[in-house]
Amino acid sequence: MTRTISRAVVIGSGTMGSGIAAHFANAGIPVYLLDIIEPPLDKIKKHTPAPFFTADAASLVTAGKLDEHEAWIGEGDWIIEAIVENMDAKRELVARIDRLRKPDSVVSSNTSGLPISQIAANASADFKRHFIGTHFFNPPRYMKLLEVIPTRDTAPEITQFVRDFAEQRLGKGVVLCKDTPNFIANRLASVGGASITDFALANDYTVEEVDAIAGPLIGRPKTAAFRLQDLVGLDVAFAVASNLYDLIEGDESREVLRSPRLENLRKTQIEKGRLGDKTKQGFYKKDGKVIQSLDFKTGEYRERQEPQIASLAEASKIRKLGERVRFVLAQDDKAGALARHIIYNALGYASRRVPEISDDLVSIDRAVRWGFSHDRGPFELWDAIGVRATIDSVDAAPWVREMLDAGNETFYRDGSVYDPLKKTYVAIPKDPRQISLKECPVVEENESASLRDLGDGVLCLEFHTKMNTIDDGLRAMIDAGVDELERGDWKGLVIGNEGADFCIGANLKGDLSTGGPDGVRKAVKSLQDALQRVRFCAKPIVAAPFARTLAGGCEITLACARVVAAGETYIGLVEVGVGLIPGAGGCKEMIRRVVSPAMKKTPNADPLPFVQNVMQTIGTARVSSSAAEAKTLGYLSESDLIVMNRDHLLYEAKQDVLEMHAAGYTAPANGDTCYAAGRDVRAAVKAGIYVLQQGGYISEYDAYISGRLAYVICGGDLSSGEWVSERYMLDLERDVFVEVAHQPKTVERIQFMMKTGKPLRN
Repeated sequence: MTRTISRAVVIGSGTMGSGIAAHFANAGIPVYLLDIIEPPLDKIKKHTPAPFFTADAASLVTAGKLDEHEAWIGEGDWIIEAIVENMDAKRELVARIDRLRKPDSVVSSNTSGLPISQIAANASADFKRHFIGTHFFNPPRYMKLLEVIPTRDTAPEITQFVRDFAEQRLGKGVVLCKDTPNFIANRLASVGGASITDFALANDYTVEEVDAIAGPLIGRPKTAAFRLQDLVGLDVAFAVASNLYDLIEGDESREVLRSPRLENLRKTQIEKGRLGDKTKQGFYKKDGKVIQSLDFKTGEYRERQEPQIASLAEASKIRKLGERVRFVLAQDDKAGALARHIIYNALGYASRRVPEISDDLVSIDRAVRWGFSHDRGPFELWDAIGVRATIDSVDAAPWVREMLDAGNETFYRDGSVYDPLKKTYVAIPKDPRQISLKECPVVEENESASLRDLGDGVLCLEFHTKMNTIDDGLRAMIDAGVDELERGDWKGLVIGNEGADFCIGANLKGDLSTGGPDGVRKAVKSLQDALQRVRFCAKPIVAAPFARTLAGGCEITLACARVVAAGETYIGLVEVGVGLIPGAGGCKEMIRRVVSPAMKKTPNADPLPFVQNVMQTIGTARVSSSAAEAKTLGYLSESDLIVMNRDHLLYEAKQDVLEMHAAGYTAPANGDTCYAAGRDVRAAVKAGIYVLQQGGYISEYDAYISGRLAYVICGGDLSSGEWVSERYMLDLERDVFVEVAHQPKTVERIQFMMKTGKPLRN
């Protein structure tokens, strides 16, 4: 039979349980959330970061008391227990679930490290066949990693189902783990984190120095070491370390978990209630707008101090990770010493845990990348800095030297990975739903973008400027892509890439600082024309946005025939934040998508509410918090698709192109599709702007920009509402964009944004 999840049940409404329930709801699955007392859904909705895509998603969660509503357990197709990390409590709950569950339902225990087989040791045989361990990383909506831990009794088809469902419906990166203490990611992180703190205390490092070295400099996130501990909670980290120590008697590195220096620091911090973010003080403390740091010498807080290590600035200029890390490792200063300790210990420890925690180097690397947002996993990083070049500095497992002695210089080679047990390379299994652009042939390219062949008659336009900003080269490649699509035997085109963000908009420095008004007008007209070619192309063009899709990136998306968006897509027209308005079709598209349908449905309707809706969305630089919310804002349509797993985004976009081609796609009609509301509506909008200015909610210059935006949205100087062409609206957009682009206060805003990354209210 085909297994489905029509209803999930989550038991335990703490941070993890409520987050898991919210993410099932994000995937469109109704959830019962049970606890000893009724879970406070209103409070959960306000968690930061937001656990739900939208308010509608939250409505899929029904809260109840476990004792009063235990019968709900019998309705669940997947039952997840996520209660306190206590073996006796989990076993007691398992017995209850075993009694109440319906046959063939999946049951999982969410734990960060308790032995999965022991949790279900006393359960029935059928329960054990359907029981599996899951370790969602917190927060479940945002963290990619899901460790899945089958036991000896888990039916293989249950393991496969959980893996497939989690990857496709929940958007997770699944790593299958052995049932060993703390599994993969937390095992490496617990020992590694303790080692970093102990070294810092022993060698007179400051909190700021450690986080400056242990972060992006060596391919780790900005949370680095101590900021990460504040996020996790010192009490949680202490409990994990304490429990782990007793469970890994054979681990040669376990003593660092109970280092006297660490024990004393933890005891002092916990006694003073300095648990991290949850108590608003940990290794860092925010005093008003001032960030303070813990001084290890005095045990008290002081103002934050920038690290005075000369090599840090030079290292930060090196873009390639391998080169940068090699540079830092070679430094004879505090940065070099700490980096050597962190990296060499991490590489050695990971190698020594094979095959204990995993036989598969890929799983270890993915667990570290997906669970802790490292740029590379340990074996990937080792390849980047040179295995043979560093082997004498690393306390490596014997199999690593055996690999080198056999003439094998890297862990990864030509789509294969070294298998320490087989002592040879094995192929890395490929996900058929994942497309790697670097493996797709280049049809045409320049410095800013490439046109690639995805196969099956589908092209892909890939951006690769810094942060995927729009420049002349990218604009030219949009035109080139449409040219190739229309003249060749192609079925359609996907606009997508594999960067950190889809596109954050135009390169303001390049577009607005050269050529004067005529240069700006030319650049805007060029992008407008290119995107109109996208919109009216005779073959389907599908956008595949993800992460930040802002300003011009949003306009590119809006121009496409269809959108296949990642669930985590933050899309918006944000130009007003730097004193501009959307200039490449953003205003026109929001009119066409929000105002025009309402007026077409009811010709005599009052357009003011719909115009105000567009004004509010653009005028407040509203960015969606998810792809689902983007539909409520008008950036995406109901027919656009949402893909939970970003790794599958290009594949699904390609499939959408093929389906549209097979259905006989035709370009939209190019007529008078935009309803311009006219001067009376503009006057009403401007009255509202005046009220906001007088109330001190917006500045005088904000009011000016909003007024010019209203001029465009309402169709300029039209005396009354009428239907106009897209070209008419584009001409208005362009004229006003050029007008405001060279206003002194807009220039100030742009310069301030480029310098600080923050908006200026002048």
